[in-house]
Amino acid sequence: MAKDTDFTVLTAREALARLEALPTRKRRDTARRLIYKKHQRPAGLAEQILLLDALRSEPALAEIDRIYALIAGGHKVCEEVLLDEAAHWLDRFLEAEAQIRAMPIAFGLRKDRTHLVFSALNVALNLDLLTGSHHAERLAAWFREEVEGLQLRRMTPYLFNSSSNTVKCAGLVLLSDPDDIAHIATLMRKLLSYGIEINNPLHWWIFSRMKAPERLGEVSERAAFGSFLNSVHRLSAIEAAAAATGLEDRRAALHTVAGLCVAQATLPQKAALMVQAETRLAAVV
Repeated sequence: MAKDTDFTVLTAREALARLEALPTRKRRDTARRLIYKKHQRPAGLAEQILLLDALRSEPALAEIDRIYALIAGGHKVCEEVLLDEAAHWLDRFLEAEAQIRAMPIAFGLRKDRTHLVFSALNVALNLDLLTGSHHAERLAAWFREEVEGLQLRRMTPYLFNSSSNTVKCAGLVLLSDPDDIAHIATLMRKLLSYGIEINNPLHWWIFSRMKAPERLGEVSERAAFGSFLNSVHRLSAIEAAAAATGLEDRRAALHTVAGLCVAQATLPQKAALMVQAETRLAAVV
């Protein structure tokens, strides 16, 4: 990012003006940082939403970056529980579905199609839940097609990172359609297992000799491990719901799944989504 620019103190309009004045390559790199590094954006969430909205059509960016601007903006709209805006941003996700699904498989977390798809689905499912689950069937079908169609021989080690959003999506899908819960639980268990299996350095002997710490006390816990641990908790809750037999037990178990899988950056956000989750469960369980 431009060393003389602190975007956190700017408005969205000021940030866009600074971007426009930059040479193309620096403009692209700066715009990407504003998408992927939230602490470098304008401080106010309303300004962040305006900025991310504009970055969805930033010509200096690659197509995948513009989609991530949509994801980041939708995430912030949901976080702020902006109901009118949520419906508008959800429409954008639905309009972008074909574009998102057509992205190629590539190496790198921010280039990985699988990570992109389930990041988008996670935000879209939360926006849909917040606004009354009017597109639940369509989003559930998209989710199932993606999970069933994963090309395991083309997966990258970043599947380990992507599994967090995938399991959260599974939990949200089950709020509207719990009939297939046992099958979904099995698929998520296999996904987590396979994510661990392929999340190993390609050249282990180099890593073990040049990068591995000497003693366990020197190991730094990976950020992705915390997310993975949360995914295991969500999987356990989904499996418990699959095993529940009575109606009330199933509803209570799915309530627990919802509590673990809905977006919850803030307490008001989680509360609003859980109200909608209860409505969905009352209708289908």
